[in-house]
Amino acid sequence: MKKILAGFIMDGHSGGIDKYLLNFLENVNSENLQVDFLTNEVDPELESYLKKYGSGIFPIANLRHPLAQYRQVRGILDKGNYDIVYLNISTAIDCIAAWAARKEKIPRILLHSHSSGNDCENTVKRKIFNTIHYICRLFLYRAGTEYYGCSEKAGLWMFPRKIVRSGKFHTVFNAVDLKKFAYNPSIREKVRKELKLENKFVVGHAGNFVYQKNHYFLIDVFEALKKSCPRAVLVLAGTGERSETVKKIIREKGLEDSVRLLGFRSDMERLMQGMDFFVLPSYFEGLPTVAVEAQASGLPCLMSDTITEEARITENCWYLSLKDSPGKWSDFILEHREANREKIQWIGSREQYSMETLKQQQKKLLE
Repeated sequence: MKKILAGFIMDGHSGGIDKYLLNFLENVNSENLQVDFLTNEVDPELESYLKKYGSGIFPIANLRHPLAQYRQVRGILDKGNYDIVYLNISTAIDCIAAWAARKEKIPRILLHSHSSGNDCENTVKRKIFNTIHYICRLFLYRAGTEYYGCSEKAGLWMFPRKIVRSGKFHTVFNAVDLKKFAYNPSIREKVRKELKLENKFVVGHAGNFVYQKNHYFLIDVFEALKKSCPRAVLVLAGTGERSETVKKIIREKGLEDSVRLLGFRSDMERLMQGMDFFVLPSYFEGLPTVAVEAQASGLPCLMSDTITEEARITENCWYLSLKDSPGKWSDFILEHREANREKIQWIGSREQYSMETLKQQQKKLLE
C-alpha cells in the first residue's frame, strides 16, 4: 500500500486549501492508497469524516514553535513509513515540514503553492512576514522534489523563476463541478424569494472576512453603486476576523437594509444562482475558486487586476485596478451587468477547470 502524508488542513471548510485537499482525498481514494493529514488542531467533525476514507489526522505545533513542529513531523514520518509528502501551503514560511521530510529521506516531496500573497491584518506584521517569506523562499524549493501551483503567479510567489520555468513545475487549476454550478432559472427564483431579493440588482461576494479579500473597498464600491442604482443589494457570504468591523462600516454608511450578511455557506452553487453580478476586489489570490464558480454559473464578474489572468475563463469577466475609485468600479458594474447566463462564452477549454480534469491531474501526482 502506498502512503501519503498531506498538509496542511484546518477544519475542512476554512478555505481553498481545505477544499482542495478534500477533493484530493476523494479523487485519489483507493484500497491501495492511504492518505493521512497534518493539522495544527484536530477538528472532531473533520476527523470523523476522514475516518470514512481510512485517513488519519495528526496535530502538530504551529509555526510559533518551529523546532517542536520539526521534531513532531519527523516522528510521524519515522513511524508511518510514508512514500510521499504532499504539502499544500500559502507561504514559504511553511517550510518546516518539508525539511523534516527531506531529513527523513522521503522519496517524493511535493510542494504546492495556493496563494500569491501574505494574508495578515496588521500592516507591520505583514511586512515582517513578507520578509521572512522571501528569505524562506530561497531555501524551500531545495527541500522539494516536485513543484505545483494553482496558477503560474502562485508558483512565482513560492518558488524561484528557474523552477517555475522548468519541467518540475506544474499548474493544477482549482476546479469546480461545472454541472452543479450551471445556471438554473428555477433555483434562481427560489433563492431570490428566500432572501427577499425579488426585483433587486444583486451584487455578490464570497470569501473569508480577512485582509486579503478587501471587504472595506467592496463596501465603498457598493455605497457608490447604491447611489446610482437604489434597488441594488449586496450579498456577502463568509466569516472572519473583519466581520465586526465590516458590520460597523455598513451601519455607519446606513446600508443595513441593503446588505445581506449570510455567514458561512456550503451552498454557493445555489446562492450564486440568485446573484446578478459577482465582485472580487482581492489584494491577491493564487487562483480564486470562487471566481471559477461564479463564471461557471454565468455571472458577469469584476476582479482586481492583482488577480492572475488565469482566473478569467469567460468573456464576461473583467479586471480593474484597486487604484481606481469606488465610483469607477460602480460605473463599470452598471455598464456590464447585462449577460445571457444560459450562453456562456468560454475562453479556451472549459474542461481544464472541471472536476474530471482535476481528478486526472491529482491521480497523476501519485504516479
